[in-house]
Formats: sequence, structure tokens, C-alpha cells
Amino acid sequence: MFFDAHLHGAALTARDVADVRFFGVRGALLPLAGRGTPVTAAALRRDWEALALAVGRLRRGGLAAYGALSIPPGRIPARGTEALLVELPEWLSRRGVAAIGPIGPGSGTPREEELLSRQLELARELRRPVLVTVPAGETARAVRRTIAVLRESGVPPGTVLVDGVDAAGVRLLRAVGCCAVLSPTRGAASLVEVARLVRALGPEGIALASHAGDGLGDLLALPRAADRMARLGLSDAVIRRVCGRNALAALGIPPAEVRTAAAPIARSVRPTSR
Repeated sequence: MFFDAHLHGAALTARDVADVRFFGVRGALLPLAGRGTPVTAAALRRDWEALALAVGRLRRGGLAAYGALSIPPGRIPARGTEALLVELPEWLSRRGVAAIGPIGPGSGTPREEELLSRQLELARELRRPVLVTVPAGETARAVRRTIAVLRESGVPPGTVLVDGVDAAGVRLLRAVGCCAVLSPTRGAASLVEVARLVRALGPEGIALASHAGDGLGDLLALPRAADRMARLGLSDAVIRRVCGRNALAALGIPPAEVRTAAAPIARSVRPTSR
């Protein structure tokens, strides 16, 4: 049973869901899009609603989808942020919403740093896991800054997924107990890199994400990565942890719950009257 730690679910069709289920993907985390226009409080609320609807639609289709909602660093509105922070706990209590995210340091502006700290404080108070995204191209620096903010926040590191990292970021995050999310979606070379990294470091603190459904992400990235790891001689237990169990542990989701939520829903047939 695979669990995708970052899937863009809004664009997925019933055929897409059937395909990933056929290859063993039973569940996924659907974070809010980190960027979007216009950047207003009203637009962000609409996207929260759209994500909640996508979670329900995919669940009805047989995929155990879980949402992650936040005020991402790339979508901080000029006005209405305080109202959104007040409303966020109610949204997080909705069925199928599992985490706060994506959040992160962004470009490091004071406003982005403030929103990161305040949402981490909310995560600690509500005992919710978080999905942190680090900017591309400055992974090590961003990971170190993120770790410093996480330590100050008091959020348990075991409930933190950090997306967008490289091998150096994996080592830094594992050292403090966070889960690093890798994305083997750049072709065969990337699959090999991920498999070799897992073989070198072991499965602790590593989860995989396809980032599929938006752009060039590969819906079958996890099954392909699992196959590559098996070819390198990694055990089924190691593959299960990297392709799902570690992400579920960070999110606090029991595997049995995913299996239940991913079960196809039987449609009742109404007898015809005569």
C-alpha cells in the first residue's frame, strides 16, 4: 500500500484514480496550492473550499485523500490575513483535513517569517501535523532556517514533513527527527538517485511524493520508485516505510484507516417497481 505525500488532486479524473489504485497507491496528502492568483483572502477561502471538495470527490472514487490547508508563503494576502488565521482552525476540523500546509520560510521576508511562526504555533495548539515546503535552489540554507523556527515553535519534529529537499536536506532533517519528502519525478535518473539514497541512509525519516496532477509530475512515481528500490535489493519492509508508512506516521494516520477510506464504495441498487 503506497501513500503519496504530495499530490495535486483537483485535476485528477476517475481514470487517474483507477490507474494509481491499480498500481497500489491507496492514499495521498493533497496540500493547498502554494501559489495562485489573485492573492486575496476571498480567493484563498475559495481554494480551501475547492480542496475540501476534491478530498471528498477522490474519497468517493476510492482514493484515501487527506487535505492540508494553510496560508502559504507565496499566497499571503495584503488584507484579511488575521481573519483567515481565525477561521483556519474550523477548516482544519473538517472531515478529511489532516494537516496544516504548505507553510515555509518562503523568500525570508518578515511577513513570511511571521506567518510561518504563527501557523506553527497553531499546529502546536491544535496538535496538528504540518507540511513545510522549502524554496527550490536554496535547500540547505532554507532547511537550516526552518529547523531553527521549528525548534522555537515547540512543534514535535515527528509531526513535521518537509517537502522539496535534497540529499543534504535529508541528513539535516533526520538528525532532528523530521520527515524529509523526496520527489522522484524528474525521470529515470531521479528514481535511481532516490533509491540509492535510501539504500545508503536507510528508510528512517524519508517519504516520497509524486507532485502529480499539476504540471510534469508522474502519477506512478511511487510504484516506479518502489520497483527501482526492489531492483537494488531493498526489502519490502524498507520500501513500505519510504513509500507510505513514514508519511502516515508523521501525519498520525493509521494504515488501517487508509485501507478503509480507500475501499471502493458499493452503490446501492434500487429495485424497480412493477
